[in-house]
Amino acid sequence: MTLHRRTVLAGVGSAVAAGLASGCGGRDVDDLVAQAATTPKKPARLTWWVSEIPSRRGAVVADLIIRAFERRHPNVRISKINALSTSDGNRSAIATQLAGGSPQPDVYLGDTTWPTQFGRAALALPVNELLPDGFWDAYPEALRRSSTYRGTAYAVPFFLDSTYLFYRKDLLAKHGLRVPRSWEELLHTSRTVQRAGDTAAGFLWQAAVTESLTANVTEFLADAGGTVLDERGRAALSGAAAERAFSLMAEFTTSGVTPRTVTTYEESDSQDAFVNGRGLFLRNWSYAWVNSSTPNVSRVAGKVGVALRPGFEGTGRRGVSCAGGWSNFVNPSSQQLGTAMEFARFCAGEEVQRLLAREAGVIPAMTSVLHGREARAAGDPTVLRAADLHLVARPVQTPHYPQVSKALYTPANAVVGGDLSPAAGVRAAQDGLRKALEGKAL
Repeated sequence: MTLHRRTVLAGVGSAVAAGLASGCGGRDVDDLVAQAATTPKKPARLTWWVSEIPSRRGAVVADLIIRAFERRHPNVRISKINALSTSDGNRSAIATQLAGGSPQPDVYLGDTTWPTQFGRAALALPVNELLPDGFWDAYPEALRRSSTYRGTAYAVPFFLDSTYLFYRKDLLAKHGLRVPRSWEELLHTSRTVQRAGDTAAGFLWQAAVTESLTANVTEFLADAGGTVLDERGRAALSGAAAERAFSLMAEFTTSGVTPRTVTTYEESDSQDAFVNGRGLFLRNWSYAWVNSSTPNVSRVAGKVGVALRPGFEGTGRRGVSCAGGWSNFVNPSSQQLGTAMEFARFCAGEEVQRLLAREAGVIPAMTSVLHGREARAAGDPTVLRAADLHLVARPVQTPHYPQVSKALYTPANAVVGGDLSPAAGVRAAQDGLRKALEGKAL
């Protein structure tokens, strides 16, 4: 099997397209995998493309991991390449570099939405044969699915990011209200506290025309028992579940529980509003716990609780979260494939996963570590409750994920903003998904 950079990654620009078309010298995948299967003993230097990993106690987490690997492999030295802070910016930058056939970085940290696109475009080394038998048993099933394209894994787990409902425990206590278990209860609770004048907004979330809204739509659909794509990657958004999910998104704004400015909110906007005391509830990723509970950045520090996301009444389903996070990918053009693969495996292993639980403000990918001593000692509720989550993969099993995402977030944003009815929004999303899966521009 020969690597061909045969597919242009939608949304990463013409420069990447030109790079992908240039090929990578016709290197054979089987030869590359054979090289990666052996860790050389000779001195080697690796480069790791890594963004800042949130720290629990001030340490530079990436440096701790590098030093731990170098202690085990004294002939190896690793240098960091500081990645961009946003997922989309990172994707464009690293795809452009890899498409040009650069041997660096040897290992790069990428979003869990990338494996299909990067694998299909031959920008990531297939790793199935480089992982031990039973490897995926230690990690959530949703993470295995999002790391795999057509039966081949292209990413090695590192850490998870999951979504929760953050809430003002002081305001709920003042009104004698419990943490809502359903979206219907959340609407009622929000209106009660808003009418008393104790909060401007009931529920803050993300409805901007970005991939942030795609994640929200995926979760609301799962709450209602629906999905965007089926197991074979075909459009499956339809029926009562889709109507219920889109109707809920509309009701948040028509009821005034969510401000209409939510149509411009990404994660940082909603988090900023919450930590400045302008909301009762916040849906956000797990890192929001550290930010909302740190006094020098949050006006509501000490007043915040964390719960699983609610579900719809009558479904018995709650705690749905998209399987977010970051994994390590091996550059197939690396000159140090064996050492690079060893480093990726090391980051997925128990030593680093326990280090993450102890030092990083993220959720370790290895399930057993969530119940370990380090996780309990950290006391982070997002880590301690991670095992209770029902993780769902975003519709990333298609190489057209950027178009699929746009097919969802564009009509959903119009529904939240009042420009489309929920029924019309569902029809627009269905039409967009059909075109996106055919590779047509939206």
